[in-house]
Amino acid sequence: MGIVDMNYLSLASIILTFCAAYTISLVIYRLVLSPLANFPGPKLAAATTWYETFYDVFLNGRFLWEIERMHQEYGPVVRINPHEIHIHDVKYYTTIYAGPTKKRSKYPWFLSVGVPHSTFSTAEYHGHRTRRAALAPLLTKQAVRGYEPVIQEKLSYLCRHLDQAICSDAVVELHMCFLSFAVDVVSHIVFGSFMCFDLLKSQSLDSRWKAGIKGPFARFLLTRHFPFAMTLYRFSPLWLSGLVDPVCKDGAFIENVSGPLNLDVYLEAPTPEIEKRFTRFFHDCESEVNDRPSNTGILRDLLENSAGIPERQRRLRALDDVKFLMIAGTDAPSQVLAITVFHILRNDSCCHKLQKELDDALPNPYYNPPLKMLEALPFLSAIIREGLRISSVVTSRLPRIAPTEVLTYEGWSIPPGIPVSMSTYLIHNDPVIFPEPSKFQPERWMPDSNGACLYNGPMPFSKGSQACLGPSMTYCWCYLALATMFRRYDMILFETSEENVKTMRDCFNAQTKPGYDRIQIKVLGRRK
Repeated sequence: MGIVDMNYLSLASIILTFCAAYTISLVIYRLVLSPLANFPGPKLAAATTWYETFYDVFLNGRFLWEIERMHQEYGPVVRINPHEIHIHDVKYYTTIYAGPTKKRSKYPWFLSVGVPHSTFSTAEYHGHRTRRAALAPLLTKQAVRGYEPVIQEKLSYLCRHLDQAICSDAVVELHMCFLSFAVDVVSHIVFGSFMCFDLLKSQSLDSRWKAGIKGPFARFLLTRHFPFAMTLYRFSPLWLSGLVDPVCKDGAFIENVSGPLNLDVYLEAPTPEIEKRFTRFFHDCESEVNDRPSNTGILRDLLENSAGIPERQRRLRALDDVKFLMIAGTDAPSQVLAITVFHILRNDSCCHKLQKELDDALPNPYYNPPLKMLEALPFLSAIIREGLRISSVVTSRLPRIAPTEVLTYEGWSIPPGIPVSMSTYLIHNDPVIFPEPSKFQPERWMPDSNGACLYNGPMPFSKGSQACLGPSMTYCWCYLALATMFRRYDMILFETSEENVKTMRDCFNAQTKPGYDRIQIKVLGRRK
């Protein structure tokens, strides 16, 4: 053996020895010396992040249910990985997800979704508060009421597809249908009517749009644990990415969908075409050159609200906020609607009770009722709240960090800077809070009920100064869409079972087993 070979062996031995020593030291620190060392939980989970990676990546999004098992074994407070504490106690929710008087930052590790300049991905407390202040006024309850004519218009196009299904005896896939509705509403509100995608104006709806939007969520599990994967996806050609991830083929379809804006559905670096469109929009807004009165989207207001920062930074921020709105702001509400319709149709007494309430309130089935009128209907309101609970479409635990405050819980002290989380999905499926949580029971929310109507927990939108900005929009869509569909149409489920709505994977949003993501109905006819 030569001297060169000996040197290589010596170098390899040194590297291996160093890696082994570092790994052993790190494990000893995490199990013995870490501020979290005494918290209950599996020692393997405390020692290595590979424990969570195994459930998320190799078992395809099952770590949420492993957290549930941990709580059953160790109690309400658990160390779920080397860095994070998880608490299961709804009374403590507003301590973790606190209001503006308490400083809470986001955990950067959970924000690797490919939109680094968005409000959602702004981790630090003060920075997020400033960014949110520019976006929040555009999504308030008052602002949403101003969007009602747009929402009603898109609902009329959705009804055209339901009417076509009556004539052709075709099957309607609800998630695809509601997602097209959501994309049209959001793109119209954001960009104005000229840049609306107008998916519902197509003769038929294409399922590739749904696949192209849902695909990135499934991939977030991989990119969160292996951030370099995002770079590989970003710079690989679509045909090459498609060999690894078949949904990329649907991404190619969406990037080429007809319309004035080709949305980059992968939440990655914008394509030159998107840059060109946004640049034109920004130029029109800033130079006041706009001969199209229909171009009145809230993007203009968002830009004006963020005036005073460099143009390029303002452009990147607005672009990422819009991309996040177009993905997260369309998929989650459309899932809620589809799952809620499934449960209504599956329960004959519930369906008849809802239709009677709507018949009494709306004698004319073609009348477009205002949101305020529908909000006064108790059973419809109860159905929407139960639909939001049972769907629990945002399954991610969304940790928060108290940067300067020691959090205390039942004798445990959590040092500043430690990520702490709680899972809304586990709260909504806790039989102590909601008896028989797997059953769709709108009656539990009725004013004369002694049950969960008193519950003031998070629902799916979280709480606090960093909660979701979309609850007013989601409630508006649910009221208008459900009232329109169940007042005008008789429908039945078609080749759809509980398996088609059961959450089996936590991919930031709720997902079924692969291949079961479809909720199909047949429209029997119009009601009188």
